[in-house]
Amino acid sequence: MLKRFSAFFVLLTVVLSCGCGRGDAEVAVPHVNVAEQPQITQTEEQKEAELGLDTEAGTVLGEEEVIVMTPEGEPQTASYTRVRGNGDFSVAYDASRLSLSASENELRFEADGTPAFLSIRKEDAPSAEELADQYVAESGEECTVEEITVGEGEYPALWVSYAEGTSPDSRTCDLYLFRYNEKLYVAQIDCTKAEYEDLGGALHTVLSTLRFDEG
Repeated sequence: MLKRFSAFFVLLTVVLSCGCGRGDAEVAVPHVNVAEQPQITQTEEQKEAELGLDTEAGTVLGEEEVIVMTPEGEPQTASYTRVRGNGDFSVAYDASRLSLSASENELRFEADGTPAFLSIRKEDAPSAEELADQYVAESGEECTVEEITVGEGEYPALWVSYAEGTSPDSRTCDLYLFRYNEKLYVAQIDCTKAEYEDLGGALHTVLSTLRFDEG
Protein backbone atom coordinates (compact mmCIF):
# COMPACT_ATOMS: atom_id res chain seq x y z
CA MET A 1 0.00 0.00 0.00
CA LEU A 2 1.24 3.48 -0.71
CA LYS A 3 2.77 5.19 2.28
CA ARG A 4 1.46 8.63 3.20
CA PHE A 5 3.60 11.70 2.69
CA SER A 6 4.97 13.35 5.79
CA ALA A 7 2.96 16.40 6.85
CA PHE A 8 5.37 18.70 5.12
CA PHE A 9 8.00 18.04 2.52
CA VAL A 10 10.20 20.35 0.55
CA LEU A 11 12.04 19.60 -2.66
CA LEU A 12 15.23 21.00 -1.20
CA THR A 13 16.47 21.17 2.36
CA VAL A 14 16.88 24.89 1.81
CA VAL A 15 15.64 27.30 -0.82
CA LEU A 16 18.67 28.26 -2.86
CA SER A 17 18.85 31.70 -4.41
CA CYS A 18 22.28 31.62 -5.98
CA GLY A 19 22.34 33.32 -9.37
CA CYS A 20 23.76 31.79 -12.50
CA GLY A 21 23.81 32.37 -16.21
CA ARG A 22 24.86 35.41 -18.21
CA GLY A 23 25.01 38.76 -16.50
CA ASP A 24 21.95 39.24 -14.29
CA ALA A 25 20.32 35.96 -15.26
CA GLU A 26 19.17 34.22 -12.10
CA VAL A 27 17.54 30.91 -11.28
CA ALA A 28 16.08 30.12 -7.86
CA VAL A 29 14.46 26.76 -7.21
CA PRO A 30 10.73 27.14 -6.46
CA HIS A 31 9.81 26.38 -2.85
CA VAL A 32 7.40 23.42 -2.82
CA ASN A 33 5.35 22.52 0.26
CA VAL A 34 2.66 19.93 0.80
CA ALA A 35 0.46 21.34 3.53
CA GLU A 36 -1.34 18.16 4.60
CA GLN A 37 -1.09 14.41 4.19
CA PRO A 38 -2.85 13.22 1.03
CA GLN A 39 -5.86 10.97 0.84
CA ILE A 40 -4.67 7.94 -1.13
CA THR A 41 -6.90 5.55 -3.07
CA GLN A 42 -5.82 2.34 -4.81
CA THR A 43 -7.46 -0.61 -6.52
CA GLU A 44 -6.29 -4.12 -5.71
CA GLU A 45 -4.55 -4.23 -9.09
CA GLN A 46 -2.69 -1.01 -8.31
CA LYS A 47 -1.56 -2.38 -4.94
CA GLU A 48 -0.19 -5.47 -6.65
CA ALA A 49 1.50 -3.35 -9.34
CA GLU A 50 3.21 -1.23 -6.71
CA LEU A 51 4.81 -4.32 -5.19
CA GLY A 52 5.64 -5.98 -8.49
CA LEU A 53 9.30 -5.73 -9.42
CA ASP A 54 8.46 -6.17 -13.11
CA THR A 55 5.83 -3.44 -13.22
CA GLU A 56 6.36 -1.29 -16.33
CA ALA A 57 7.43 2.33 -16.05
CA GLY A 58 4.45 4.66 -16.16
CA THR A 59 2.00 2.16 -14.60
CA VAL A 60 -0.56 4.00 -12.45
CA LEU A 61 -0.23 3.04 -8.77
CA GLY A 62 -2.96 5.20 -7.25
CA GLU A 63 -4.53 8.62 -6.90
CA GLU A 64 -3.64 11.18 -4.25
CA GLU A 65 -5.67 14.21 -3.16
CA VAL A 66 -3.28 16.69 -1.61
CA ILE A 67 -3.43 20.25 -0.38
CA VAL A 68 -0.46 22.19 -1.73
CA MET A 69 0.72 25.73 -1.15
CA THR A 70 0.79 28.08 -4.11
CA PRO A 71 3.75 30.44 -4.65
CA GLU A 72 1.56 33.11 -3.03
CA GLY A 73 1.21 30.98 0.09
CA GLU A 74 -2.42 30.03 -0.49
CA PRO A 75 -3.55 26.41 0.03
CA GLN A 76 -5.30 24.59 -2.79
CA THR A 77 -6.43 21.03 -3.40
CA ALA A 78 -4.84 19.11 -6.25
CA SER A 79 -5.24 15.56 -7.53
CA TYR A 80 -2.03 13.67 -8.24
CA THR A 81 -1.56 10.37 -10.05
CA ARG A 82 1.26 8.20 -8.68
CA VAL A 83 3.11 6.16 -11.29
CA ARG A 84 5.91 3.63 -11.35
CA GLY A 85 9.26 5.08 -12.32
CA ASN A 86 11.96 3.73 -14.62
CA GLY A 87 13.69 2.26 -11.58
CA ASP A 88 12.86 1.29 -7.99
CA PHE A 89 10.87 4.46 -7.41
CA SER A 90 7.54 6.15 -8.00
CA VAL A 91 6.47 9.76 -8.48
CA ALA A 92 3.14 11.60 -8.50
CA TYR A 93 2.02 14.30 -10.91
CA ASP A 94 -0.95 16.47 -11.87
CA ALA A 95 -2.33 14.69 -14.93
CA SER A 96 -4.61 17.63 -15.70
CA ARG A 97 -1.58 19.84 -16.38
CA LEU A 98 1.13 17.44 -17.50
CA SER A 99 1.37 14.57 -19.95
CA LEU A 100 3.59 11.54 -19.34
CA SER A 101 5.62 9.32 -21.63
CA ALA A 102 7.52 6.41 -20.12
CA SER A 103 10.18 3.92 -21.14
CA GLU A 104 12.71 1.70 -19.40
CA ASN A 105 15.26 4.51 -19.44
CA GLU A 106 13.20 7.68 -19.04
CA LEU A 107 10.09 9.24 -17.57
CA ARG A 108 9.17 12.49 -19.32
CA PHE A 109 6.54 14.95 -18.10
CA GLU A 110 5.56 17.75 -20.48
CA ALA A 111 3.18 20.70 -20.48
CA ASP A 112 1.27 20.77 -23.75
CA GLY A 113 1.94 23.78 -25.94
CA THR A 114 5.11 24.79 -24.08
CA PRO A 115 8.77 23.73 -24.15
CA ALA A 116 8.65 22.96 -20.41
CA PHE A 117 9.45 19.41 -19.33
CA LEU A 118 10.81 17.15 -16.60
CA SER A 119 12.95 14.19 -17.65
CA ILE A 120 14.00 11.52 -15.13
CA ARG A 121 16.49 9.21 -16.77
CA LYS A 122 19.26 6.74 -16.01
CA GLU A 123 22.82 7.72 -16.82
CA ASP A 124 26.05 5.76 -17.15
CA ALA A 125 28.91 7.67 -15.53
CA PRO A 126 31.63 6.92 -12.97
CA SER A 127 30.16 9.41 -10.48
CA ALA A 128 27.62 12.18 -10.09
CA GLU A 129 30.50 14.64 -9.69
CA GLU A 130 32.05 13.73 -13.04
CA LEU A 131 28.67 13.89 -14.76
CA ALA A 132 28.02 17.30 -13.22
CA ASP A 133 31.34 18.54 -14.58
CA GLN A 134 30.33 17.24 -18.01
CA TYR A 135 26.99 19.08 -17.91
CA VAL A 136 28.69 22.31 -16.84
CA ALA A 137 31.18 22.06 -19.71
CA GLU A 138 28.48 21.24 -22.28
CA SER A 139 26.17 24.08 -21.16
CA GLY A 140 28.56 26.83 -22.19
CA GLU A 141 27.04 28.88 -19.36
CA GLU A 142 28.04 30.08 -15.93
CA CYS A 143 26.48 27.42 -13.69
CA THR A 144 25.60 26.97 -10.05
CA VAL A 145 26.56 23.59 -8.56
CA GLU A 146 25.29 22.73 -5.07
CA GLU A 147 24.84 19.69 -2.84
CA ILE A 148 21.16 19.36 -1.93
CA THR A 149 18.49 16.70 -1.33
CA VAL A 150 15.48 15.74 -3.45
CA GLY A 151 12.28 13.75 -3.04
CA GLU A 152 10.31 12.53 -0.06
CA GLY A 153 13.28 10.64 1.32
CA GLU A 154 15.58 13.67 1.01
CA TYR A 155 17.98 11.75 -1.20
CA PRO A 156 21.43 13.39 -1.60
CA ALA A 157 21.88 15.01 -4.99
CA LEU A 158 24.02 17.44 -6.94
CA TRP A 159 22.10 20.39 -8.39
CA VAL A 160 23.44 22.03 -11.55
CA SER A 161 21.50 25.09 -12.74
CA TYR A 162 21.91 27.78 -15.35
CA ALA A 163 19.99 30.27 -17.46
CA GLU A 164 20.72 31.09 -21.09
CA GLY A 165 19.79 34.76 -20.81
CA THR A 166 17.74 37.35 -18.99
CA SER A 167 14.70 37.73 -21.27
CA PRO A 168 11.36 36.09 -20.30
CA ASP A 169 11.63 33.58 -23.16
CA SER A 170 15.21 32.53 -22.36
CA ARG A 171 15.74 28.93 -21.29
CA THR A 172 16.47 27.82 -17.75
CA CYS A 173 17.75 24.38 -16.84
CA ASP A 174 17.93 22.53 -13.51
CA LEU A 175 19.74 19.19 -13.36
CA TYR A 176 19.54 16.96 -10.28
CA LEU A 177 22.03 14.09 -10.16
CA PHE A 178 21.48 11.37 -7.56
CA ARG A 179 22.42 7.74 -7.01
CA TYR A 180 20.33 4.98 -5.45
CA ASN A 181 21.15 1.26 -5.26
CA GLU A 182 24.21 1.84 -7.45
CA LYS A 183 22.09 3.40 -10.22
CA LEU A 184 22.75 6.97 -11.30
CA TYR A 185 19.75 9.14 -12.20
CA VAL A 186 19.40 12.62 -13.65
CA ALA A 187 16.25 14.68 -13.30
CA GLN A 188 16.24 17.59 -15.76
CA ILE A 189 13.73 20.44 -15.58
CA ASP A 190 13.63 22.82 -18.53
CA CYS A 191 11.39 25.83 -19.02
CA THR A 192 11.57 29.54 -19.81
CA LYS A 193 12.21 32.23 -17.22
CA ALA A 194 8.63 33.43 -17.66
CA GLU A 195 7.30 29.94 -16.86
CA TYR A 196 9.66 29.21 -14.01
CA GLU A 197 7.43 30.02 -11.05
CA ASP A 198 4.30 28.39 -12.49
CA LEU A 199 5.20 25.45 -14.74
CA GLY A 200 8.65 25.20 -13.22
CA GLY A 201 7.02 24.93 -9.81
CA ALA A 202 4.65 22.21 -11.07
CA LEU A 203 7.57 20.19 -12.44
CA HIS A 204 9.56 20.61 -9.23
CA THR A 205 6.50 19.36 -7.35
CA VAL A 206 6.65 16.13 -9.35
CA LEU A 207 10.29 15.68 -8.35
CA SER A 208 9.45 16.41 -4.71
CA THR A 209 7.17 13.33 -4.66
CA LEU A 210 10.03 10.99 -5.65
CA ARG A 211 9.93 7.90 -3.44
CA PHE A 212 12.27 4.93 -3.71
CA ASP A 213 11.08 1.48 -2.69
CA GLU A 214 13.11 0.91 0.43
CA GLY A 215 11.38 -2.35 1.35
